[in-house]
Amino acid sequence: MSKNSSPKKSSITSSDEYYRLDELYRNAYDRIQSGGTGAGWSGVHYDVFYEISRYGRVANVREEAVRELKKLLDEYAEANFGQKKKTESDEDFLSRYEDEL
Repeated sequence: MSKNSSPKKSSITSSDEYYRLDELYRNAYDRIQSGGTGAGWSGVHYDVFYEISRYGRVANVREEAVRELKKLLDEYAEANFGQKKKTESDEDFLSRYEDEL
């Protein structure tokens, strides 16, 4: 391995990293939703491709890259912020915290 390369991470490792990538995700998602007309963010999807590659993830088109970034963010949020999985019902999620309520 050369001195300039760094080992790939498989997941987000800090909240600072999470919030930086979350901002990138929001900008890239907004860019897709606006049809690519937002000023100042012409290269945002190249940044997304770069960031997901750092975690060993691959995408062929910008929409797929943004979805991969969202998955990465969701995995961190679920593990560190206690957010429920999308497939989990509200009742199941709340039942895990009944004693605290």
